[in-house]
Amino acid sequence: MRFEWMECTPGKKNGSKLRADVAASELANRAATLYRLGFSQQEATARLCARTAWEYDPCSKSGGGCHQRPDALSDAAIGKIVADTYARRPGGW
Repeated sequence: MRFEWMECTPGKKNGSKLRADVAASELANRAATLYRLGFSQQEATARLCARTAWEYDPCSKSGGGCHQRPDALSDAAIGKIVADTYARRPGGW
């Protein structure tokens, strides 16, 4: 017996880039929130780097974990996202 809902849709060729773009957008939104809450740029960068590192924490001690952190979400990339967000001085409501 065949069920059409059991067939998987193939992934997009640029799926990893799309996921990284969404994650970068979310980090920019979080950086804007931290700016409005009065965090310094260094504090915001440290918090967002720690959160991203926790989110992509490898599930094994050998380093070959199932959650590979993309290069687009490296500490340097997060620092640039925060710097760009703080440079435009996001306003309140």
